[in-house]
Amino acid sequence: MSMPKPARTAAVWTALIVLSVCLASCEKQGIKGAAQNTGGDKARENGVVRLEGSRPAAAPAYTPPARDEKTSPDQAQTEKPRDSLKKLRIEKISGYKVPAEYFILSSKRFLDAVAAVTLPADYFTAVDKTYPMVIVFGGAGESIRPPRSGALAWMHYYKMDEAIQSLQRDKLEAADFQGLVTPHELARFNRELQRHPYRGMIVVCPYSPPLSLGRAMDHPDYEAYLIQELLPALIDHYRVSPGKIGIDGVSNGGARSMYYGFKYPHLFVAIGSVQGSFGPFMDLYEELIQKHADVLKKRAIQLITSDRDSMRLSVQHMHELLKRYNIPHRYLQMTGPHDYVFNQGPGSLGLLVFHDATLHGGSADKSAP
Repeated sequence: MSMPKPARTAAVWTALIVLSVCLASCEKQGIKGAAQNTGGDKARENGVVRLEGSRPAAAPAYTPPARDEKTSPDQAQTEKPRDSLKKLRIEKISGYKVPAEYFILSSKRFLDAVAAVTLPADYFTAVDKTYPMVIVFGGAGESIRPPRSGALAWMHYYKMDEAIQSLQRDKLEAADFQGLVTPHELARFNRELQRHPYRGMIVVCPYSPPLSLGRAMDHPDYEAYLIQELLPALIDHYRVSPGKIGIDGVSNGGARSMYYGFKYPHLFVAIGSVQGSFGPFMDLYEELIQKHADVLKKRAIQLITSDRDSMRLSVQHMHELLKRYNIPHRYLQMTGPHDYVFNQGPGSLGLLVFHDATLHGGSADKSAP
């Protein structure tokens, strides 16, 4: 006798959570003592410990496959809060095409409080300039990786650094989409870039655990960490343009980004998802839309799917739900499957173009770029 569908779903999620715990345990064993073996100059400002270009003296706990060397992992130290914020550690990440660093809070709510922050190319030279910020979540595959690996979802596994470099040329080519683009789609993106040249954003990818099995969707401690600790700490530390914050994610991360965007629309003015797996949570989304419809109608919202997306029906259902409540949004169907290659091309480019144009003051157009 076959297992009922709800039971199968619960079994799969339980297996993912168990695997996540095992991976995290392995990581902790692998990095024991690594903090004492790292080199590099240290600077402390306002309670922030910054390790510039640190390198492991012994074997690193995490080496991303087939890309350049990264800084060694340290354990975040629990410290007393400064005002309403926790003290933090900043560790430079090298080997990518854009400036990047780990942002590590000493949170009591969520012990794996690690985020990878991608910074605009001129962030450290244009010291009086402020930038929009977008929070991006990785998919289920990155949720079951060790936290430092999972936080690199967009920058390493989905190669967002390469997408940013492509956008800085102000003209995209088919190769920038990993070949997953039609001539019509390519022309539309280039027209969008002519109207709104890419200006650069602070992109933050927090490590996120697997979604909750409960109706609440996300773990209460993780939600409290994200909204009450991480977001204020990021605004406090980086030069974030006031009121210019977006949120996005892919697959399970897209389900998560829409949840936070719909629940806290006063915090996020641009809300997006890439191939979102919304299916199990549609009733919850509808409740949030009903509650915040007046605010959501003033927000920029984007749904990305593709012709071979295994979550395409899920995204279409979200599209229909938003239409039912007269919530303006952009529904973008692109080319490609539900996989890493799509994330490395159309997914990253679609996310970046939408948030950069919207958060820098461009119009929240419902049509595709």
